[in-house]
Amino acid sequence: MTALRAIDPRSESSRESRAEPTDPGLAWPQQLSHEPVLRVSDVLAHVAREFPALTPSKLRFLDANGLVTPHRSGGGYRLYSAADIERLRFVLRRQRDEYLPLQAIASQLADLDAGRVHQSVGPRAVAENASQLTAGQLAQAAGVTTEVVDELERAGLIRSTGPARYEHDCVPLVSAGAAYLETGADPRSLGALARAAGREADLARDAARPRRERGDDRSADAVLRERADAAVALFSACVHAQIDR
Repeated sequence: MTALRAIDPRSESSRESRAEPTDPGLAWPQQLSHEPVLRVSDVLAHVAREFPALTPSKLRFLDANGLVTPHRSGGGYRLYSAADIERLRFVLRRQRDEYLPLQAIASQLADLDAGRVHQSVGPRAVAENASQLTAGQLAQAAGVTTEVVDELERAGLIRSTGPARYEHDCVPLVSAGAAYLETGADPRSLGALARAAGREADLARDAARPRRERGDDRSADAVLRERADAAVALFSACVHAQIDR
């Protein structure tokens, strides 16, 4: 692990770091792109190997505490940059490897932002489609065949974003859809369930929209999750009530 290093203006290493083409107006790491082009699913895909337990709720938590603050789109959605991902790695490593509290990590980031300490960062290639999988990769990740992926797409459960390209968050949908079909269910029934879920998701977003438009993302996220969980619980109760009659 690379330690933070205080900058001595008289040192050779300090002169080298000062020669780096950075923008002092940007938060650390200044030498990486700050263009917000990555969605939450992209961020999770980029750091999944090193931090497999990272969740969207943890990203929201770090945002709320000012450690990794992404850009907001016009619709209020979080968009991250390559610099944000490196900042995220910094925070998660400090928590995992050094057991540092958030206040101490925030202090270290403030020193990096202000240039009081220096930490080298190598350029990282961050593609906009980093979360996308081929049909074969999606099938492998979900533990199914490509034929099942094709069948689920025809049923309307998943949608490709390009020629045989799928978002990473299709993996749990494919796993659940395949399990449903294995019970002998008709793919048309699966499509009807997917459409019903889509309507409920739209209603949940509508319920959260007034708070989102006021800039209260934390409350909006809570309303969104609460409405979605209530819909899932109601559907489960309805199905089991019919079975138990």
